[in-house]
Amino acid sequence: MHFNVLTIMGFTVIIAVIGHLLFDKTGIPESIFMIVLGLFLGPVSGLIELADIRGIITHVFTLSIVIILVESGLTTDIQEALENMRTSTIFTVIVLITTSLLCGGFLNLVLGWSLHSSLILGIICSGTSTLPILYFTSRMRLNPAVTQMLVFESIINDVTIITAVSILIQAVNLRLSASATVIGIFRYLFVAVFLGGIFSSIWTLVLVRIQKELALKYLTTLAIAIILHAFTESRGGSGVIAVMIFAVTIGNLPKFFRTRLSIRRNVLRFFTDIEIMQDEVTFLVKNTFFFILGLMFNLEAVNGSILLVALALTGLMIISRWTSYKIIGFFDNRYVENTLTVSLMVSRGLTAGLTAFMPLELGLDLQSITDIVIFMILFTNLVATIGFMVRRRK
Repeated sequence: MHFNVLTIMGFTVIIAVIGHLLFDKTGIPESIFMIVLGLFLGPVSGLIELADIRGIITHVFTLSIVIILVESGLTTDIQEALENMRTSTIFTVIVLITTSLLCGGFLNLVLGWSLHSSLILGIICSGTSTLPILYFTSRMRLNPAVTQMLVFESIINDVTIITAVSILIQAVNLRLSASATVIGIFRYLFVAVFLGGIFSSIWTLVLVRIQKELALKYLTTLAIAIILHAFTESRGGSGVIAVMIFAVTIGNLPKFFRTRLSIRRNVLRFFTDIEIMQDEVTFLVKNTFFFILGLMFNLEAVNGSILLVALALTGLMIISRWTSYKIIGFFDNRYVENTLTVSLMVSRGLTAGLTAFMPLELGLDLQSITDIVIFMILFTNLVATIGFMVRRRK
């Protein structure tokens, strides 16, 4: 049987739906099923050659980045974030720093990796995946403050980690003096913020003026985000940050127009229509990305050292979370219990996979990162599932 792109997409959707049903019952994310499916149909059996889909890989990557940022931005309530962000943000920042230092230091000092490669993978190691965390926390009797912290951490990780890796890769690619690098990064950020603000302002006016007549609202918004990403990148800015600014701004319009009831009603109707399609499009692209990640896996490169590195990084992530949670508990007694549970909530998913692909897409030859991250996603979800089962028994 010949597997063309459309046939592959058909199988991908069916397996993803089955995986999603199993996720509801077992807590094992469908991303694991998609990676395993890609491994089986690609490197293991050879039924699908990577060359058959090589032309769409970059496009799937870019689309996945844009979609996850649009979804995160549209669902981020700035007011709620400000109210809940104190502890959650501090915890997220501490985890980001300690994990980057522990994992990056291990890779650089022990394994002899280059500094930028070590930091990129260290940052990738620092973020949790939202879906597994939502599943686990909704089924465990934790302190509500702890649950809120874990969920909010997983949500803002999508933006912070992708942004941090993007800036670091930009710094590596510049290869200039320290002062020139700082100026280059500042321009990289300024162009993104400026264009993200301009696009969101224009789209806000469109929503207010012609919202009732606008069909296919989500696809139109997504198309604008894709154009914004491409245009910002062509102007030397960060497409990732521009899309983030655009989505967060649009996502908070109902709050902005809370004193103007007629406009607010139209905007709320706009978001109701968006939600109908957003979940399914995100589901499709996200699982297609994981499937392709499995296809890209290099079986010939698999050896004991890669497995040990992935295991060691998983262990360091647990240590980092344990340390970070202890620091938070020292200042706030609401966070002195559930230390083991929080430490084991290390599930990695889409953000880790996307950021692992970013160096390759942007011209940095760090092939081993992708292979390590695939094992890391498998190991961390296994650890989180074990932690969940232990907590449920207690």
